[in-house]
Amino acid sequence: MLRVDIAATGLNKGLAVVLRLAKVIVPAIIFVSALQTTTLLHTLAQLFAPLMRMVGLPGEAAIAFVIGILGNIYGGIGAMLVLPLSNKEATILSTMIVICHSAFMETAVVTEAGVSGILVFGLRLAGAFLAGWLIHILGTWS
Repeated sequence: MLRVDIAATGLNKGLAVVLRLAKVIVPAIIFVSALQTTTLLHTLAQLFAPLMRMVGLPGEAAIAFVIGILGNIYGGIGAMLVLPLSNKEATILSTMIVICHSAFMETAVVTEAGVSGILVFGLRLAGAFLAGWLIHILGTWS
């Protein structure tokens, strides 16, 4: 009987996590998918292409990166799912998102601790692009 209780508890907690993540990931997927049906994604991709090209990414990747900065890791990763990225590009973009996720919210928190928000945000953004660039130039991919 104890094993059934443990399994039921684990299943309930697991489903709760899946539902929480789905609340973030599904809207990000829908948002980027909707952008793909308009000219807006293409326009934004062209605008950000020079910046993203420095780290070996297509301009469209900027959308997922910005979603990660404004929201969280899961939203950024969810937005990545609908982009046609190679393994290398997905690794670069996910690394950048992990470094710079939830930047505005977390910058506000460290500002309350007396640290310069501009400095923290700038370092995270620079760190994300530095990591992306290093993976781009040093990574070996088949």
